Amino acid sequence: MILFGICIGVGLLYLAIQVWQLITLLRYRHNYLPEPNVWPEISILIAARNEEQNIRHCLDSLLELDYPKDKLHIICGNDQSSDNTGRILSEYANLYPHITAVEIQDDNSGLKAKARVMAQLETFAKGEFYLITDADIRVKPEWAKHMVRSMPDETGVCSGTTVVKGSGGLNKMQEIDWAYFMGMLNIISYNGVPATAVGNNMMVRATAYHQVGGYRGIQFSITEDYKLYSEICKKGWKWNNIMQAEVTAYSAPVLGVGTLLHQRKRWLSGGRELPWYWWVLFGIFGLFYFLIPVLVFISPAAGLSLWGIKWILQSLLIRGIYKLIEEPKPGVVNMLAYECFISANTIMTAIFALLPLKTNWKNRHY
Repeated sequence: MILFGICIGVGLLYLAIQVWQLITLLRYRHNYLPEPNVWPEISILIAARNEEQNIRHCLDSLLELDYPKDKLHIICGNDQSSDNTGRILSEYANLYPHITAVEIQDDNSGLKAKARVMAQLETFAKGEFYLITDADIRVKPEWAKHMVRSMPDETGVCSGTTVVKGSGGLNKMQEIDWAYFMGMLNIISYNGVPATAVGNNMMVRATAYHQVGGYRGIQFSITEDYKLYSEICKKGWKWNNIMQAEVTAYSAPVLGVGTLLHQRKRWLSGGRELPWYWWVLFGIFGLFYFLIPVLVFISPAAGLSLWGIKWILQSLLIRGIYKLIEEPKPGVVNMLAYECFISANTIMTAIFALLPLKTNWKNRHY
């Protein structure tokens, strides 16, 4: 009976959180600032490591931006790639004067991976705002302008929504997963609680960036995007998490279950720095997938009822997020497949995170 009560309690608490998120989502509105008479100077910073399959698509999408070219600087860092990434960056830099290619060097900063790249790129950055993205991202032509128009004077950092795009079943599940979890993080931020920014689709005000010392001034984190976001918010700056079509970016999918697990372990490792209330939410979320199957065994009617209501609320949330970012909504079959995916992925990630293995990300271990 005690176990039954715990399972019911976790299930009901999970459903209550979902209802709260759904109400918040229905109330969400984003208003862009009016277009300025003169667009501010901006820099786009990109870290690239072994991205020869993706970097051309990324740069081509940035070249299609409708932002004034004389106010735009695209600065790419080749992070010691072992493939043709460096050569491709040099080609683009030679063709387009507003693109700069930088070879990232080992230094004694104590920084690693993308944080080290950003710290070295910042010396080339110019302008009022820094846009940060990744080499496997494609953006829309209106992306930069609408990010600028999402930065009122008191806002130090903003983040758009990123979804995965790719063919195949696993890639479709990643697409729904990214949209769902980015939506949940954004929804929490709409309630006055700073969440995080995705490092492949974010903008920081240069003043706020330098106020925290940039990446050189903050302690290294394996999830460098969250660290920068949180440090800027601690300085009293406002944040803006946006779910709108204009600032939605598209990411290449992670290939293979093993790489996916390492990605999620990396996120969890960086998440240790999150405030306690985030871990309460993560705990409720994770326990649901461990305890509700137990409840189904103890009381099939109660367990399946809770699981069914959860799936309906989850589907409504996902469809609401897709509507805001103006992407084709997943059908019932994909929603059912996603429930299997999220259940298996949550359990495997929890187990994998506890294994005494270092996180392997882009052939570096942390």
